[in-house]
Amino acid sequence: MSGCQGCSYKGLSTAIENNYVGVRFGEETNLTLSATGDAIYGKGEKVVVESDAGPLLGHVEMSPMPVFKPCQKASAKRILRLATREDAVAQERKLDREDSARRYAQERARRLGLEMKVSKVEFTLDCKRAVVFFTAEGRVDFRRLVRDLSRRFSAKVRMTQIGARDEAGLLGGIGICGRTLCCSTWLKEFRPISIQMAKRQNLSLNPSKISGQCGRLLCCLAYEDDQYQKKPARRRGRKAPASG
Repeated sequence: MSGCQGCSYKGLSTAIENNYVGVRFGEETNLTLSATGDAIYGKGEKVVVESDAGPLLGHVEMSPMPVFKPCQKASAKRILRLATREDAVAQERKLDREDSARRYAQERARRLGLEMKVSKVEFTLDCKRAVVFFTAEGRVDFRRLVRDLSRRFSAKVRMTQIGARDEAGLLGGIGICGRTLCCSTWLKEFRPISIQMAKRQNLSLNPSKISGQCGRLLCCLAYEDDQYQKKPARRRGRKAPASG
């Protein structure tokens, strides 16, 4: 099997390896590729994984999770150990602190007159670091808020501004189709969506019918748009709307 093409990992081994598993954190739908080293972890086992911010507790959802791309191997997180009883207690404390921090951050942002919406707060397992995800129309001077949060929860706080679509993917939910949101499961990149896509498919232009949880046009409008562009102008006995 040849190496990957066109990336910095070209020429590195692409042999399929099985010492990786897929770990799920909380209610996240996407699995995190994690390296097991010489240990073996079965599906359902709770493990502590090393992340960029600090340790996180999750459970093995796929074992093994075969990979061959060097870039995947390089970016895999490292499993530190099987979760202990102390880790389970720490996880409960972490979840309680995240809820308290989110409500506190929302209240402080209002009192400080900051034009922002706090979407979610994530702590590491040891509660020494926290990431605050928020949405805002423009730039926000959140330095005072960071100081207040750091002092209140004795943690190093990092603020991350996200868009409306990213927020929907972060929080998850059910779409108007009755299925879990694409952006919180498998969709990684957002394509530009236009009202013309809905017109070409003869869909109702009622915003409530063609908008997602994020308030933007549905990402799935683009899934079959290429096929509709190839079809003749007259479909289902109706004249296609003029483009423009």
